[in-house]
Amino acid sequence: MKTINYSVIGAVLVLFVGYAGAADSTQNWYFNADAGSVFRPDTILHGSFGSTDHTTYNPGIRADITLGYNINNSWAVELSTGVIWNTVNKVDGVPLSSFNETFDTYLIPNLVNVVYKIPIKHSWNSYVGVGVGSVVSIASIHAGNYMAGNPDLSDSDFTFAYQAEAGLDYSLTKNISIGVGYKFLGMLGQSWYMKSFHNRLSTDAIYTHAILVNLSWKF
Repeated sequence: MKTINYSVIGAVLVLFVGYAGAADSTQNWYFNADAGSVFRPDTILHGSFGSTDHTTYNPGIRADITLGYNINNSWAVELSTGVIWNTVNKVDGVPLSSFNETFDTYLIPNLVNVVYKIPIKHSWNSYVGVGVGSVVSIASIHAGNYMAGNPDLSDSDFTFAYQAEAGLDYSLTKNISIGVGYKFLGMLGQSWYMKSFHNRLSTDAIYTHAILVNLSWKF
């Protein structure tokens, strides 16, 4: 699976560089930064010993940075990365705070995107896009009442990810625009080994929904 992921990303990067070299670079490059709230649907958390726990999450934060290239007035390609942070609220209906326990998850997406831009009127533009790549996931647990000696546990994983997005931008100047957008990020299940627990935690496929504000600068 990882070999396939790298092949897809590599092929899109070749197209990205080819278009960049063939076109006039004046005002074609842009940098985008966005941030906002992210919502993660409930998941099932599987343990090494056959446990299956229904896990709910608190609303979190997503922030991304993107380097993009306008191929023409309609199409653009992008490289983006960022971080998504959520905390577990309840496991099987029981709040983790009642055990003085915390469970944080950090997702770091690394994506190649293709974006289609749709002019609306005057300074307004809309867009839709899709992306593929990978996600590095980090699980960090503070075990609280369960482990007095070493209550902090963490591990990371790396899996395939894909994204769909849509949004609306308003041009403040020739080079600067602001906007709002929605991003859906999907990925394969994650797996983390918590050494002190001698327990491997895993999930089914993970999905996140983010509402973001963004600032874009053409250069």
